Amino acid sequence: MTLRIASLRIAALTFRIQRFEMILVLGATILSVLVSALVISWIRTAGYDRCMTDENLSLTGFCHSAVGDWLFRIARLSGSIVPVFPIVAGLLIGGPVVARELESGTARLAWSLSPSRLRWFVHRAVPALLLAVVAGVAIGLTADAILHVSEPSLDIDQSFAGFRQRGLLIGVQALLIAAIALAIGSILGRAIPTFVLALILFGGIGIAVDKVESQLLTNEALTTDSFQWNDAAMFLESRIRMPDGQVLTWQQMSEIHPDILNNGYDPEVYRDVVLYIPGSRYHEIEGREALALTTIAGLFVLVAGMTVVRRRPR
Repeated sequence: MTLRIASLRIAALTFRIQRFEMILVLGATILSVLVSALVISWIRTAGYDRCMTDENLSLTGFCHSAVGDWLFRIARLSGSIVPVFPIVAGLLIGGPVVARELESGTARLAWSLSPSRLRWFVHRAVPALLLAVVAGVAIGLTADAILHVSEPSLDIDQSFAGFRQRGLLIGVQALLIAAIALAIGSILGRAIPTFVLALILFGGIGIAVDKVESQLLTNEALTTDSFQWNDAAMFLESRIRMPDGQVLTWQQMSEIHPDILNNGYDPEVYRDVVLYIPGSRYHEIEGREALALTTIAGLFVLVAGMTVVRRRPR
C-alpha cells in the first residue's frame, strides 16, 4: 500500500514537471480516439459501411451523400495523422525529462537532495515512457478500427494493410523515439538540440531496421508466378525463374545473362515471379519488429540512466 502511494506521488510529480507536454499528448490522444469512435459509430449505425462491400449500393445517392463523404473524409484524416503521432508524442514526452532540468539548473538541487540519482531518473523516466506507450497503443488500436470500417471485407488480423501505421507498432515507435530523446537529452542537457538530433536518429534507426527486416523477409518469402495484388500479402520484389528452377534477381540476370534481357525472353520459359509474405504472418512479423524496437529503446534508456548517474549538471 505504501509503495503504491509512493508510486502515485512520483507519477503526480512527473506530471506537474511536464504538465504542458503531457496534457498536450493526453489531450490529443483522447480527442483523436473520441472523434474516431464517434465517426466509426455513425458510419456503422447509418449503414455507410455497406457502401464499401455492396457494389450496387455504392452507386446510389445514399453512399455519395454529403454526410457519408464527410464521415469517410474525417476517418481518412484521422488515419493519416497516425504515422506522425508517435514521433511528436515521443519527442514531447521523452525530450524534456532530463534535458529541461539540466538546462534550467534544477537538476543540481534535485540530485543533491535525492539519495540516488538513478532513483531520481527512474521516478521521472518510467511514468513518461509509460504514457508514450499507452498513448501510442490507443492511437494504434484506433487506426485498426478506422481501417476495419474503411475496408470491412478485409481481415486486418490476416493482412499487411497499413503495416507499421496501426496497431501495436505505433505504441512501440512512440516508446522508441521517447527513449532516444531521453538519452540524447541526458547527454546534451538542452531541449531544442535534443528534439532535432532525436528525430534524425529515429529516422536513421528506422531505415536500418527496415533494411534488416527486408533482408530477413526476403530469405523467408514465398514465391509465386500468380501473385494476387491485394492488401493481404506483403509484396517484396519481382524476380525471374530460370528453366532449371533457379530464381534470380534482375541484377543477377543482367550480370549472368545480359543477352536474354537485351534480346527479350519467352515468358513461358523464363517466368516472372513474385516474392511475398502471406497475410497470415502479420502478427508474427509485427511482434518480431516490436520486440526489436523495444530492445533498442531499452538500450537508449540504459544509456540515459548511466549518463545521469555519471554526469554533473552544468
